[in-house]
Parts: sequence; structure tokens; C-alpha cells
Amino acid sequence: MAEAAPAPYITRRLVSRWLIIGAIAVIFVLMIGYAVGGAAAAGGTVAKAEKALTTTIDHQHAVTAILSQDPFKNFDFNSTNPDIAKAKTALARYERRLAQSVSAVGADRAALQAVRPDLRSSLLTLPEQSTINRDRRRVDAALAALDSAGQGLDMLQKESAFAEPFLDAIAGFEALGSATDLAAIASQLPGTGANLQKAVALAKPPAVPAEAAPMLAAMQQVLKDLEALVAAVQANDEAAASKASSALDADGKAINGFDTTVIDNADEVRFQPLIDAYNREMRIAAGN
Repeated sequence: MAEAAPAPYITRRLVSRWLIIGAIAVIFVLMIGYAVGGAAAAGGTVAKAEKALTTTIDHQHAVTAILSQDPFKNFDFNSTNPDIAKAKTALARYERRLAQSVSAVGADRAALQAVRPDLRSSLLTLPEQSTINRDRRRVDAALAALDSAGQGLDMLQKESAFAEPFLDAIAGFEALGSATDLAAIASQLPGTGANLQKAVALAKPPAVPAEAAPMLAAMQQVLKDLEALVAAVQANDEAAASKASSALDADGKAINGFDTTVIDNADEVRFQPLIDAYNREMRIAAGN
């Protein structure tokens, strides 16, 4: 009977082995579930990120085009008889496209910001973390691109707002130039002055380059001297009329001496870096 004593020891060894084997099996099943669950969770996150990125990339051409577009490309402001109505029609068409791009950039930014928090590291998504890391870099690049685009679009909207009263002021100057009597000049001056003042108030850098300020000030001086001339003629004040005429002659020479290419160059300095930054980050967002 004494020889049966080792049995409990053998049983304990068998039980321990089965416990270990059972534990391994459970861990194995859990790991499979973890990997499958992690892949599923990551797959949903990646799909949402890809959708937001694809939509943002689809808008790139339109955004780049509006950032670099000159709404008055085919318009000659140096003409002796500029078609202001045509210019205003071109501006209205441009503003519609600009508004569309602003809306698209805002919607794209919101979609990317919504998916960005899901692209963080977690135990659940660890099996697919390399894919998530890649998409996080792409989303971050897209958001950086939209920041650059947003800055440019904001300046364009403000510049466009300035252009509306400025074109009205130009139309006023055109009417003054074609006036046939003193009464016509006198009646045109207040409206032209009001439109020019509105344009000056909206001509704030960086949206409107500071280089435009001297030209706007010179235009205001023309109106001021014209008002003085009208008042002098109405009062039969020959000396005052002569003084105002001399001032207007100087105004004309000053305006004729302005180099408008300085304003064009200022536009390029403001917008080209934003366009370059936008396209550079969008290449990364596209996976290039």
C-alpha cells in the first residue's frame, strides 16, 4: 500500500501542465481576437482618414487656381475708356468661385480635424500602427496645407471687398472725365468721393498691399482739388481757380508717374509663398 503514495504528486504535475496548456490556449485566442479587433478598429479609422484626404485632394486644383487667378486678366485699366461694367461682372464671377473654395477648405478642415484624434497610438490599434502613423502624417500635412490656403483665401476675400468700391470710384472718375459742364462735375464728385473713401478704408495690408496706398492718396487729392476748382469757378474766384488748376496738373503728373508693377510684385510676394506651401504639403497629403 505504501507504493501508491506518489500518485498525488503525479496528478499535481499533470494538473499543472494542463493549467499551463490551458493558459497558453486562452492567451492564443485572446491574441487572435486582439489582432482581428485591432485590425478592424484600425481599418475603420484608416477608411475615414482616407475619405477625408481624398476629398481634400480632389479640391486642390480649384483651390490652387483661385489662389493664383487674376480676375482682371483680360481687362485693361490703362485704357482711356475702361469697361467698368465688364470688370464688375468679372469680379462677381470670381467672388462666386472664391466663396466655393472658402467653403470647400472649411469643410475639408473640419473633416480632417474630426478624424485626427482617432489616428493616435493605442493598444487596440497596435497591429496596424504603421498604417495609422502614415495616415496621421498625411492628415497633418493636409491640415498644414489648408492653413496656408485659408490665409490666402482670407486675403483674397478682403482684397475683393476692396475692389468693389474701388471699381465704382474708377467709374466715377470716368464719368468726371466725360462730363460736359460744371453741374455734371459737381454732381458726380460726392458719389465718387464716397466710393473712394470706402475703398481706402478697406485697403488694409496684407490683403491690399501697402504699395497701393500712395496711389489711393493721390486719387483722393485729385477729388479734393477738383472740388476746390468747382468751388472757385462757382464763386468766380480766378486766383483760387488758377491755384486749383495748377494743383490738378501736378496731381495728374504724380498719378502718371506711379509704377503699377510695384503693386503687382507685392501681390506675388504675398501669395506665392502661400501657394508653394499649400502645394508642398498637399503632395505629402497625397502620399508623395
